[in-house]
Amino acid sequence: MRRAVTNLGPKAVRQVTAGAPRKAASFTKSVAATILGEFFDVLQAEEGFEEVTPRLRKVVLEDGVFAEPSIRAALFPDAS
Repeated sequence: MRRAVTNLGPKAVRQVTAGAPRKAASFTKSVAATILGEFFDVLQAEEGFEEVTPRLRKVVLEDGVFAEPSIRAALFPDAS
């Protein structure tokens, strides 16, 4: 499933972020979580990634960890 992407120009971005750094950070996090969520959905459908994807999704989206050791442990649980 593809979604339409709208192009926000610099003026629109300034309007979204002006005077609300906390809102901007939340907006950015929401966008990133949406993109990563869609990536994990596609990855889950790929052959050979059925077992890895739920662990990787948990580490990245639920725990919010992007450190290499955590991601490596999610990808290769038997190597720990």
